[in-house]
Amino acid sequence: MKKALLTTHLVGVLLVGTAVPGAAISDTGSTPLPGTGAKVEVNAWHCNVYADKCSFKTSTKTTKGGSKYKVRKITNTATVKANGWQATLSLSPSGTYVSENTRQVSWTNKNTWIADVSGIADPGGSLNTSITTCSDGGAFNAGVKAFASACAND
Repeated sequence: MKKALLTTHLVGVLLVGTAVPGAAISDTGSTPLPGTGAKVEVNAWHCNVYADKCSFKTSTKTTKGGSKYKVRKITNTATVKANGWQATLSLSPSGTYVSENTRQVSWTNKNTWIADVSGIADPGGSLNTSITTCSDGGAFNAGVKAFASACAND
């Protein structure tokens, strides 16, 4: 009886463990903002292990010497793609339809240093295997602009 309970408990722990997101998949890219000494940095992140849905987050930031650097306009576009045979994708927030398996969500801020996008990806399809999250960002200040990109892919 003890052995059966222990086995049942172990299986329960393993099942619960697979439903909880594990370590994140992420990527970062950066480029200088000409003539300012600042840089534009983009980040893309999504969960590593998921049973049904997966959280994602992208950001664009401007920094100078490790400190926040305010710009006139900063943008971030998250592109999330479901990878796999006959893959489909829905997002929350819904975003812009690109294709059956790809959606985009954009955000623009003015007179600040950061623009973030986050949400939940719900991939589907008969043999869906993974998602890819890309972040494309740009900063505009005093007649100069710079763009950077990053893609997290598992």
